[in-house]
Amino acid sequence: MKSGQLWDNMRKYVNIIDDLRDTGVADHISLPRICVLGMQSAGKSSLLENVVGLDFLPRGEGLVTRRPLEMRLVHTQHIPQPWATFKEVPGKKFYDFNEVRQTIDDLTDKMAGQRKNIIDFPIELTIYSPDAPDLTMIDLPGITLIPLKDSDQDQSIEKVTKDICRKYCQDERTIILCVMPATQDLSVQHSLKMALELDPNGQRTIGVLTKIDIMGEGSDVEKLLLNSEIKFQLGLVGVKNRSQADIKNKVPVAQALENELQYFTQNPKFSHIPQDVLGTKSLVEKLTSQMYQHIRKSLPQIMEEIDRKQDECEDRLKRLGPSLPQDHKDKIQIVYNLLKEYTDGFKNTMDGKYDKNEFKDRKDDDPSEIQLTGGAKIKKMFAELYKDESKSDYKVCNDYSDSEILKADELHQGDTIPGFPSFDSFLYLIVPKVQDLMTPAQEILDEIFTYMDEISQNILTKVFMRFPMILEEVSDLSRKVIEAQRNKAEQVVRNQLDSEMHYIFTNDEDYMTTKTDLKFKQKGSVNPKDVLVRELRTRVDFYYRILIRNLRDSIPKYIGYYLVKQSLDKMQYTLYEQINKSDTIFQQLEEPAYITQEREQLIKTLAVLKKALKVLRSDPDLSTRRN
Repeated sequence: MKSGQLWDNMRKYVNIIDDLRDTGVADHISLPRICVLGMQSAGKSSLLENVVGLDFLPRGEGLVTRRPLEMRLVHTQHIPQPWATFKEVPGKKFYDFNEVRQTIDDLTDKMAGQRKNIIDFPIELTIYSPDAPDLTMIDLPGITLIPLKDSDQDQSIEKVTKDICRKYCQDERTIILCVMPATQDLSVQHSLKMALELDPNGQRTIGVLTKIDIMGEGSDVEKLLLNSEIKFQLGLVGVKNRSQADIKNKVPVAQALENELQYFTQNPKFSHIPQDVLGTKSLVEKLTSQMYQHIRKSLPQIMEEIDRKQDECEDRLKRLGPSLPQDHKDKIQIVYNLLKEYTDGFKNTMDGKYDKNEFKDRKDDDPSEIQLTGGAKIKKMFAELYKDESKSDYKVCNDYSDSEILKADELHQGDTIPGFPSFDSFLYLIVPKVQDLMTPAQEILDEIFTYMDEISQNILTKVFMRFPMILEEVSDLSRKVIEAQRNKAEQVVRNQLDSEMHYIFTNDEDYMTTKTDLKFKQKGSVNPKDVLVRELRTRVDFYYRILIRNLRDSIPKYIGYYLVKQSLDKMQYTLYEQINKSDTIFQQLEEPAYITQEREQLIKTLAVLKKALKVLRSDPDLSTRRN
């Protein structure tokens, strides 16, 4: 069945995929394969035996394939007879394929029970034969609509079988071999419907029409095979499997293949149909050609994916750190190192330093959705402080009516000469407005404290994820540092606003030299009360604007220094000091079992990925294509 350069190249690429499977990388990276999808009793078993050239699959009533059967077919010339191995039966070669059939039954019953239950745990079978093509094929349980009587199959059998088939066939590196009996209307074939759902463009699906020799009279087989009804880009192939009588009479597969060839070449019904869409030989050639192209296309992607997963494993192992030492001094050093990692991370985040790990975590994010963090976000908060009050058209005295301003003057005029605004009137109007400024200052202080605490806790959780027993205590200590600085910042801000309320003063030249415009545009006499109101409004608005300008600078400075900078400066020393006083932290320094297990699994995975990369990089053609 092999000839030409295609087959030599195919063998080379299949060897690479087989070597990758041997490393175990298929547990982490999907590899090219062919999955056989079909309804129950669609003729999948007979088709596969024709492809392999051997009689070895179980037969019976109802659902026979109850575990996926992963077959690695190895074309091996110059061997006296074909043989097989099972992963679950290590060290044994099977030369009797009746024994292979019985072993498949035994392994199925071992995992799925003897009452026709179905389980998604594949049997791995390798067959070496001079008649087998170089392919990896997975025989899936047939889609079943009704549970078998007196079995462990329940009413969800259809969902169970479809879920298993979907799991294997949805992978983009899987070629779907959709097997459909020509004796049934294709529009009711659940396997065809699933194939079209998972591969709507038909780019990785090959259709197979079985039982073509027993189609009803008047059926237009040519229309079906020439792909005019079902648009599979890879086409359809019609085959003639062994009949039940052939199987009962033990007609060898080789003889059945000869009979199939004669049937298609001598039957006038197929005389106008191209021979490359008829027969098992044409199907094998199509499968081999498509698998060659599929593997060739996938290998560079597989190499990139393995590279990426290796980087992810190494990064994760680095975050997990080495195994916990037993020596007490070494444990102390680990805690100190973790504290330094936390404080450095906290400081770098607030200072806006570049963090490559953070970049990796968000490199696939939409740039328009990436939010400001750390000090940049805090500066944005500061920019919002008194933003409305700082606008050029904002006048605080707009909150007062003329009558309220006159009332203020009347209350505080005393026995002084009328017509001159008193200083107490000015205070009466300005002080409540200064008091109101405490609320937004308190809100931004609390917002920044909450944000800093959130950043702190997130970094702590990442750094101390290995040691959840001490995470809570370290978290409490770090929060107390930030809380203490928040309280200091709050007191300084309150003192600033208290001084503004209780000591009115400015050296602002514009304020000192400004004069109220007493000229009114309207004709006639000027009301002295209007002049007084205008004078007070102007003075209060002007002073308030100076106040806002100063506070928009000073309050962010106080919060930035006492809360942000002092928290960062004092965090490491304070944590070291408090942890040295603690009697419990070092006693509780133990890794949970799941961390240890994850590290061990990552080490194993990393070893597998490195082996896989070694396999790929050993091929000069792949290395050249990658570069």
